[in-house]
Amino acid sequence: MNHPPQTAVLTHAEGRKASWFELFFDLVFVVAVAALGGALSHHYDWAGLAEFGFLFLVLWWLWLGHTFHASRFDEDRPDQWAIGFAQILAVVFIAHGAGDAFEARAWAFAGGVAGFKALLMLGYLREIRRPGLSRLCTLYGATYGGQALLWAGSIWTEPATRQTLWALALLIDVATPFLVARETHHAPPHPEHLPERFGLFTIILLGETAAAAVHALDHGPELHGDTLAVALMGAGLGFLYWIGYFRRARGNAERHIADAAAGRSLRLWAYGHIPLYLGIASLGAGTVYLAHHIDLAGPAPWVFALGAACAMTGVTLVSFATHGRSLSSGWPYFLAALIAAAAPVVSSTAPVLVAGILALAVGQIAMSLAFRRMG
Repeated sequence: MNHPPQTAVLTHAEGRKASWFELFFDLVFVVAVAALGGALSHHYDWAGLAEFGFLFLVLWWLWLGHTFHASRFDEDRPDQWAIGFAQILAVVFIAHGAGDAFEARAWAFAGGVAGFKALLMLGYLREIRRPGLSRLCTLYGATYGGQALLWAGSIWTEPATRQTLWALALLIDVATPFLVARETHHAPPHPEHLPERFGLFTIILLGETAAAAVHALDHGPELHGDTLAVALMGAGLGFLYWIGYFRRARGNAERHIADAAAGRSLRLWAYGHIPLYLGIASLGAGTVYLAHHIDLAGPAPWVFALGAACAMTGVTLVSFATHGRSLSSGWPYFLAALIAAAAPVVSSTAPVLVAGILALAVGQIAMSLAFRRMG
């Protein structure tokens, strides 16, 4: 027997925009991202990148959890500001711990994340009486509550156990959207508000590429041609990713969830931001590092090339979620790779950097061709 599809319980107001408090929240959140980038710029190697990537994913899922909750339920009320302000205080502790999260400041990072998760739990439990949403809010509340216990409990454990608990909590983050997928149609995110929040966060991160260029020019005894080339390359990449995301991939386009296929597209779009944000944030740290370590023999040029590839991968995934099989929006990603390869030609790092980024550009083209053959 066929049943008619259920309609969404929540209805969204037309033309909703991000609130001033949400803009404030995003700016504070980027402080923690900048702290992670600063730590990476001092340990710009594979180990530093792995630590950065893990901690960044933890931060991103905190931001994602807050953003999806706000897109569903936020009405810009004082009581919601109070919870949001408490989350901002948690982010302050997270940012303090981010520079040494695996050592002396692990307590600050883990404690801040635990507090943030507990506040997300509170936010969902406050909505549990809404008609048709009790199961969704219970699932989210239980998930965030369990994660809060994992993060809080890790503070008093040995480093090896602590990292295991952190990895388990992150795996729960990755799995949660799929665990609650059958319930989310009751409370879909706002089709205009959610893409705007992602777009604003993208803009803020792209602004960090310009800040990194300033730091690259500022933090040296003299201004050399190599330093100038690397700084211009970093800023140029930020501009080209802006073109790719906003003008070609249309990453900020409205996202209406009318059926299961639209839900899968939304998840692809949201998850496509992971490599995009990872790449952009790591490129800022790499710009600062490469500008003052010109004669390189080691992983640094490859780490930078991998950051460029991650950002290109993210824009490609966002474009694919928006346009399906259309590849006409893909050229800025490949142009970004060529610019990155050509800009530091005067530098002694050029042979490795050029080879790495060009190889990754070929990989991007191959991935896009694979997308075209799908579906």
